[in-house]
Amino acid sequence: MPLPNRTSAAPIRPELAFSLRLSRSSDESSSLDVQLRACRLKAEALGFDAETIAAAVANAYVDDGVSGGSALESRKGMVRIMADRPAVVIAWKLDRFARSVAEFEKLMKWADANGVRLVTSDGLLDSADTSGTGRLVAQIIAAVAAGELGMITERSEAAHEERRTQGRWVSGKAPWPYRVERRDGKAYLAEDPEAFALCRKQVDALLAGGKGGSLAATAEPLPVGRAQWRKLLRGVVLRGWREYKGDLVTEADGVTPVQYGPEVIDAATAKRVKDRLKELEAGERAERRDAPPLAGMVRCSRGCKMNGGLSSRKRPLYKCENGHGSIMADRIEPLVRGAFAEEFGHEPLYTVTYSGGIDHSGELADLAAKRERITRAVGMVDGPALETLTAQLTEVEATHARLTAEHDPEVTETWTETDTPLREVWAEVADGSDEERGLLADKGLSVTVYPAADAPATGRVALAWGTREEIPEEYAEAA
Repeated sequence: MPLPNRTSAAPIRPELAFSLRLSRSSDESSSLDVQLRACRLKAEALGFDAETIAAAVANAYVDDGVSGGSALESRKGMVRIMADRPAVVIAWKLDRFARSVAEFEKLMKWADANGVRLVTSDGLLDSADTSGTGRLVAQIIAAVAAGELGMITERSEAAHEERRTQGRWVSGKAPWPYRVERRDGKAYLAEDPEAFALCRKQVDALLAGGKGGSLAATAEPLPVGRAQWRKLLRGVVLRGWREYKGDLVTEADGVTPVQYGPEVIDAATAKRVKDRLKELEAGERAERRDAPPLAGMVRCSRGCKMNGGLSSRKRPLYKCENGHGSIMADRIEPLVRGAFAEEFGHEPLYTVTYSGGIDHSGELADLAAKRERITRAVGMVDGPALETLTAQLTEVEATHARLTAEHDPEVTETWTETDTPLREVWAEVADGSDEERGLLADKGLSVTVYPAADAPATGRVALAWGTREEIPEEYAEAA
């Protein structure tokens, strides 16, 4: 026997419902338990039996953490009420239904159209009272509730503003890599030593470039995603600052950034990071992780770049990007390593020291931004405040001039010969490592690969150091 189609039956309309709402700023005096208790007492006073009240308690319509000024359609609990259309809906007070006159009127019209009775436990609203006086009182109370919401919002915003200007953490989880620390009962951002160290390590890797110097590579070991990592690097959080609604949070002078926590990176590093991000966005990507040891140093006899790849047997090879042939990696790489040891193994190893280099680019960028903020603020004040801003602008200009005079980022390299021959270092360098590639690049390695059928008498592979060898005449036109 087939089962009956349960979806064909009309849904049972609840006889009684309790509508509970709690905003983010509510305290114990308006908790959900307080509201539920009042609704139960009102239901008993209206004559509902214990079973019906228990069902309403078990299936209460709750909007937790929702402002009374929000639209009815954005509140999950209210959406359920409007879908179920209970015969009677009880709320603690009128402002639990809505703190907006427009939303309250919308609710009343919906209730009238659907035969729903709206009641508050304090007796100020009962939509069954069709007298003009009852509706007028309800609308007046709704207007008062809307006014209270505006005052609550203003007080909350003023409190947040005060905390922001004091450098206190307002609320929520601290942004990585900080932690929240409480001092004298107030919350502040403090250093998380392990997170700070990891962040600085990845910033250094980003600036150093190489295989691990891409945005993706430096984000991999972090507890934040790549998009958040990019946002941190572009923003002001790592300077210990904050932005509010897109603007830097400043002290009362409208110029000096509020210091919420210790700097993760200084001004100069922040400037270098932003420059590095621009390089990456412009296409100057770090080398791929699967780049072969001689990437960028091997070309075919027609001058085309030969990239790394795998043969049909999964063996590494170098293949012309324009299809002019390929060659197995084990035909080139051992040859290069042996030639390097023979050609340069007797040379001494040099150590490099760096001197000079005074880079104030970060500080100069900060001063330029501060000068712009002061200039913008000058046009909005008068009297003593204008004098203060003028003095600050004079100080900024003087500091900017001094740092500009000192700014000399050029670094001098000093090479010092050691007693260690290069062959000893070369023997210890791992195949395919950055050190190996660096040594080969320093010597200007250039590898040319010829087709097997047309190879010179010296073989398919020709090595040159310092300058690229001449391409044979038969390939010159194609090159």
